[in-house]
Amino acid sequence: MNKVHQQAAFILKSQAYKETSFIHQVFTQDYGLLSIISKGSRGKNSKHGSLLQAFRSLSISWVGKSDLKTLTSVDESHHSTQLKGNALYCGLYVNELILNLIHKHDAHPYLFQVYTDVIEKLSVVEKVEPYLRQFEKGLFDEIGYGLSLKYEAESEVPIKPAAYYLYVADVGAVLQQNNKHADAMLGSTLINLASNQLSDQAELAQAKRMMRRLIDARLDGKILKSRDLFV
Repeated sequence: MNKVHQQAAFILKSQAYKETSFIHQVFTQDYGLLSIISKGSRGKNSKHGSLLQAFRSLSISWVGKSDLKTLTSVDESHHSTQLKGNALYCGLYVNELILNLIHKHDAHPYLFQVYTDVIEKLSVVEKVEPYLRQFEKGLFDEIGYGLSLKYEAESEVPIKPAAYYLYVADVGAVLQQNNKHADAMLGSTLINLASNQLSDQAELAQAKRMMRRLIDARLDGKILKSRDLFV
């Protein structure tokens, strides 16, 4: 029987199973996305039921050869601040992106670190949008659709801060003669997104619209429920 000990992990989603258990969708550092059952964790005398919550930085162990693993132990790696309000909705959004856009059992250690960083930021900062854009950008890198944010599509001419561009999925930044297209954005938005320096409200709004379009193109019709929770 395959055994894994003390693997860094976050719970993304939990579903009640039978009378006393949960099945968790868990994002791990070295094993990617897994389904794990925590037997008896809904019971009053559960040893670790209170730890098995989303957004907690956990160290978990499991056994099992099938797709559904069995949890054997769990500890909290370090104390995690509970997400509330808009930060909670953003955390649910980030979890949904992972659940919908990466394949199970594929290791994504870089994305795991990006996820860890964004969850930590959500717990301590008020202006979370720049960090959501960083996470989305890292996610695109991991699933093979990395964004080209420094050069025009095809011509490889450097992006000009004051020029307008339309970012086209699978193509890149296409120069626009004006800003009449609803999704046209300043080159400075692309440049600052590339360097994780977004701060201007207009640029943040442009980057949000762009990333939503690109994510929708990858979701293939799937709906993100968390989007209904925040603007």
